Amino acid sequence: MSARETKMLKVMKRAKRKGESTGMMLTSLMDIFTVLVLYLLVNQSTGVALAPPPWVTLPDSAVDTAPRESIVISLTKTDVLIQGEPVATIAELNASPVADIDAIHQRILQIKESADKEKEPSGVSTEVTILADRTVPFRVLKKVMTSSSNAGYGKISLAVDQK
Repeated sequence: MSARETKMLKVMKRAKRKGESTGMMLTSLMDIFTVLVLYLLVNQSTGVALAPPPWVTLPDSAVDTAPRESIVISLTKTDVLIQGEPVATIAELNASPVADIDAIHQRILQIKESADKEKEPSGVSTEVTILADRTVPFRVLKKVMTSSSNAGYGKISLAVDQK
């Protein structure tokens, strides 16, 4: 027997005497899986169906969060609609050198004021959902988001088709 083999036998005997093992603690894993299953069961919910107009083609996404009730801004290939009413055209927004579009800003403020009269101020939502056609330039989308944010609506969601 060579010196190397003798050394290996000694190491193996020493490890056997010390009771070293490489087993797993299943109790901890079961606790983790139980918490994970409970979390998934509690947070499973059905979403609110927000149907886009037929002239808007939404981009695709794999996100599973549901939209909340908010002001809906639709960006078609040609127009900008807030709550279904035309406010401006995509060509106007694309040609405008300013980031805050006054027509969008004013319309959102009007909606906010009418909501303030109907509800108490703490109950008014400050969220905007943008349904933008996938062909709308990002520059236009950015101007709509800036105008919404400057009007006091900082929570902005972009609607997409779910894969």
